[in-house]
Amino acid sequence: MSDVTIVKEGWVQKRGEYIKNWRPRYFLLKTDGSFIGYKEKPQDVDLPYPLNNFSVAKCQLMKTERPKPNTFIIRCLQWTTVIERTFHVDTPEEREEWTEAIQAVADRLQRQEEERMNCSPTSQIDNIGEEEMDASTTHHKRKTMNDFDYLKLLGKGTFGKVILVREKASGKYYAMKILKKEVIIAKVIIQELIIKFLFMLSTCVCAHART
Repeated sequence: MSDVTIVKEGWVQKRGEYIKNWRPRYFLLKTDGSFIGYKEKPQDVDLPYPLNNFSVAKCQLMKTERPKPNTFIIRCLQWTTVIERTFHVDTPEEREEWTEAIQAVADRLQRQEEERMNCSPTSQIDNIGEEEMDASTTHHKRKTMNDFDYLKLLGKGTFGKVILVREKASGKYYAMKILKKEVIIAKVIIQELIIKFLFMLSTCVCAHART
């Protein structure tokens, strides 16, 4: 894969999701679709722990003059949830620069995705339902959700979702299972109850055998 570079960077006012006030953030837009915001201008472009971390892949852009002039809204995917984030800048020219840069990155990623899907052997996708990815052992390095691009929802059920993802480092496709927290907790409780039941059953059998 080609190296990830910065397409555009600069100060942007971001509106809070819960407390609807405006906060200055220094954003970096990168070629891989990352749109990362910091409280201060980073001296190191790979500075960890940004305050904001979005992907503009498959995003939708909207321009508006409310609640402030020169506002733009990005509707994008964060993990598996579609979110909207609101930004504004000082001039129409700045807004145009940001929206054009974001759209250009999104379009390029879309073209690359279509090319990969067209060129990839069908067998790569045929076996996707059988691939179980162990995040704790793959490549001897623990994977996080930041290591993957989220492409589309493959299925949704009682226990959670199955998402088609692509590993950024290798370009390989996987089916990622995302389980609901309450389902995992319930499964643990059921396992504990089964163990207790089997223990009590074996105790009763042994006691009956001695009588």
